[in-house]
Amino acid sequence: MKKVHPPKLARRLLRLLISEPLFDDFDGDLTELFWERAEAKGATAAKLHYYKDVLLSARNIDLKRKLKFHNPLVMYKNYLKIAFRNLLKYKGYSFINITGLALGMSACLLILLFVNNELNFDGFHEKKSKIYRLDEVQRFGTVSEQKVALSMYPMGPNILADYPEVVNFTRYWTAGRTLVEYNNKQVYMDKLVRVDTSFLQMFDFKLIEGSRADAFKDNLDVMISETLAKRIFGSEDPIGKTLKTSGENLVKVSGVFEDVPENSHLQFDALVGTGMWDSEQRQNGWGSNYLNTYLQLAPNADPSALEAKFDDFLVKYMGEETLEYYTLFLQPLTDVHLGSMDITHDYNNYNKFARSSVNIFLVLAFFVLLIASINFMNLSTARAATRSREVGVRKSIGAFKGQITRQFMVESVLLTFIALLIGFGLCALAIKPLNQIIDRELSMQLLFLPQHLLLIVATTVFIGFLSGIYPALVMSGFNPVLALKGAVSTSRKSFFRNALVVFQYAIAIAIIIGTVVATDQLNYMQNLNLGFEKDNVIAIQMYDDTNEKYDLLASEFNNLPNVTNVTATSQRLGNNLHQTSMQYRADTALIQGSSSFVVVDNNFFDFYKMEMVEGRALSDDYAADEAGLSFVINETLAQEIRQGNESVLGTKFHFGGADTLGQVVGVVKDFNYNKLSLKVEPLFMSKQDFGGWSEMNVKIKGESVKEALAEMEMVWTELFPQRPFEYKFLDEHIDEMYRSEQQLTKVISILSVLAIIIASLGLFGLASFTVRQRLKEMGIRKVLGASVQQIVMILSRKFTLLVIVAFAIAAPLTYYFMSDWLSSYAFSIKLGLGVFIIVGVGSWLIALLTVSLQSIRVAKSNPVKTLRVD
Repeated sequence: MKKVHPPKLARRLLRLLISEPLFDDFDGDLTELFWERAEAKGATAAKLHYYKDVLLSARNIDLKRKLKFHNPLVMYKNYLKIAFRNLLKYKGYSFINITGLALGMSACLLILLFVNNELNFDGFHEKKSKIYRLDEVQRFGTVSEQKVALSMYPMGPNILADYPEVVNFTRYWTAGRTLVEYNNKQVYMDKLVRVDTSFLQMFDFKLIEGSRADAFKDNLDVMISETLAKRIFGSEDPIGKTLKTSGENLVKVSGVFEDVPENSHLQFDALVGTGMWDSEQRQNGWGSNYLNTYLQLAPNADPSALEAKFDDFLVKYMGEETLEYYTLFLQPLTDVHLGSMDITHDYNNYNKFARSSVNIFLVLAFFVLLIASINFMNLSTARAATRSREVGVRKSIGAFKGQITRQFMVESVLLTFIALLIGFGLCALAIKPLNQIIDRELSMQLLFLPQHLLLIVATTVFIGFLSGIYPALVMSGFNPVLALKGAVSTSRKSFFRNALVVFQYAIAIAIIIGTVVATDQLNYMQNLNLGFEKDNVIAIQMYDDTNEKYDLLASEFNNLPNVTNVTATSQRLGNNLHQTSMQYRADTALIQGSSSFVVVDNNFFDFYKMEMVEGRALSDDYAADEAGLSFVINETLAQEIRQGNESVLGTKFHFGGADTLGQVVGVVKDFNYNKLSLKVEPLFMSKQDFGGWSEMNVKIKGESVKEALAEMEMVWTELFPQRPFEYKFLDEHIDEMYRSEQQLTKVISILSVLAIIIASLGLFGLASFTVRQRLKEMGIRKVLGASVQQIVMILSRKFTLLVIVAFAIAAPLTYYFMSDWLSSYAFSIKLGLGVFIIVGVGSWLIALLTVSLQSIRVAKSNPVKTLRVD
């Protein structure tokens, strides 16, 4: 007989009336009754009774409501209680996990503050997306092609006139430090800049007083910063006040602007219009590059299309041959700060930094946070075995897998939020020292902006979820019977944990190797023999009035007991020197070329102890030297001029627009006057009557620095009472060339230390769990005669092996990337095995020490007590 079933419609009705957890029970009971009645009374009667029973079940609808209703807040409150109890119960585990996460989060937050600052340079200008800096690519003879952040005085107005896609322009032309006087009070304008009337219309620097539209329409108008206004005028209203400059010119204050923000690549404290210096000669001064030009494009203008027209522009104003020497290109304003590391003569780019370094910081911050998250996951899975009975009890009394998973996920997220709070505290402590290291003004206020805070909270939840999901699923999946017996298998999880340990230690080792190599390269560049003596040399900026008394000043300095020599130059060593055209005679032909050059006093080579490889240095004993007809060239230029094995001495030579041929009198050994990432370029030096020196160099006795400076200041003040005595050590100036590299290596060093600390914390935690699991085994070994050293070796062997595997993975990868990085330097260290061996052994010793701290404790414990451990 075919077996009949209850009506489907009635069963659906039953499901609506009865709560899901009770449905199976109700359905089973009514189905059994249905089959009994169908056998006794027939199918039709059974179906009628079944409908009746279902309808009568409506009395349980209230039960359904009560069963269905639950308060999730009560449930999660219970989860939090359990989580806090576990944190307090396992204090060591909690400390390790929270500390690792907090260190990782604080490092990540600080790096993100820095990265945000770098990416938002010049971001406060409303027209930033349409403003471009006009740069050049210069090609002169054998001198390496170079990008420069300079342009010519007539370029801006003529580009505006010729191309409708350009709607505005401004030039930015520094005037340097300028002494001004008000009511017999003398103050330096440290950064006076000449700009066009459109400057404040293109750039959104905030005005406190004055008119943006009428700025600099009067050639004698000057605008000053808020800080400078207070220094000069105190509490007086500066508007309309007259200032006297060192040249006896009078300028009138027409406006005051807020101090320029730190995240602006242009930094100035006073602005004056270019009109004061405008002349027909400058308007036709094609070929002279000495200022920056900024262009504002129309909303729909295509910068690439405009760049394609610049060759025609150069030909129109400078002739066809100009294309052999110049190419113009546009650099977006938002790219100037981070995208100018390959651009030279970039004098107006405050705190210039490399985009690649920002990317490195982001990657390192991510990896440090990843190491901390791996620690959390590792320690949580390791702890799973110790909580197996807890899971078994909960599952045996009816807890679902999802409930257990949620409980452990709540614990994970709770940990991450506690770590986040501690991380904020660590940030507050570390931000001031970090600002000193990277020369920035980072503020934690940025983190508390609603959108940023929301992102941080969301990221924290994600980290907690991602870090806790695997251990939560592992623990919720325990077999309750095996869990109650404490017999949960951990072999598969141990393999996973071991892989994570290898991964995080490989990251830490790679960061450390990279840090050591980068630091060695930086130290190498800073300590390399540059080919001239830079120690104990003081550079003093010269002005028109101080140049008038240069000979007297030099004589007075030379007479001081702690001064050994004095010279003067047109440019400071440690800069990218200016270039000019040159001509020399080979046989009967006059060869055109280009070279870097610097005007020097005759004793320049003796002053810097430069080695002459041919001929002689300049000297006061030769009239030609005094007349500017003698030239000393470096080996690189000599190689260009030399034909075969002939000597270059006596070669007829002149430069620029000079008509009178001088001659080469000496060849100096190549010296590195620029960053060591650049090769030595052709260079010539000569004494010329050009109207004044840019700076004086004074060599003092190293053991009497303070005395020498005090003596020099007395002489300076006596000769120039209107000018404060200011100086800079040359070696400090050269070190500043590597400022971005210094900042990079310092921050990476901090991150590498954090990475190894966090990884070691995780290793320490894992070792403690491993030791706990093997207490009985170690007790038995001690009873059987095992020594402390043997037990320590047994417990430490596994973890030290993991570190060795991590090193084997990290070393070749790091070697490849660091070799590629070093190849970008013209002078670099050799990447030998030494650094890898040192870092590898050091990492192994740290891991061994970390694990041994736990192992020794067990090895020295009483075996009677360890054998009693359950």
